[in-house]
Amino acid sequence: LPKHVIPKNPDVIIPDYPYGPSRLFKQSNKGLYGGSRIQFGNNVSRKSETKTRRHWKPNVLSKSLYSVTLDKKIKLRVTARVLKTIDREGGLDAYLLKESESRVKELGPLGWSLRCVLLQKPLVIQQMRAKAQALGLP
Repeated sequence: LPKHVIPKNPDVIIPDYPYGPSRLFKQSNKGLYGGSRIQFGNNVSRKSETKTRRHWKPNVLSKSLYSVTLDKKIKLRVTARVLKTIDREGGLDAYLLKESESRVKELGPLGWSLRCVLLQKPLVIQQMRAKAQALGLP
C-alpha cells in the first residue's frame, strides 16, 4: 500500500469515504478495483446440461503508476479495466480527480484518500482556480 504517499500527520485532512468500505470483497478496499468484485455463475455441460458452480475473479495487477502532482511513482493494486481507464483519462491524477459521482463511487477507500491528498497540493489547487476563473466563477 502507498503508505509513503498518504501521510498520518494532522496537516493533511482526509475525510471518511462517503460510501464506506466494501464488505463483500474486502481486498478492493486496498487498491483501485473500479467497483469490480468476484462474480459467481455456473459451468453448463453441453451434453447433459449439468450445472457446476464457478466464480470469476477480477484481473488484478500490481503496478507502479506515476503521479505528476506528487512527482513520484505509487505502487498500487489495479484491475486491468481501471488501468485502461487511467490510460484513456490521461494519467493517474486525471483518473483520481474526475468529479463524476460514479468515479468517486468506484474509487474505494484507498483511491478516496489518494484523491484527498492530491486535492490539497498547491499545483492542483492552482489548476482548479484557473478552471473556475475560466468559467467565470469566483
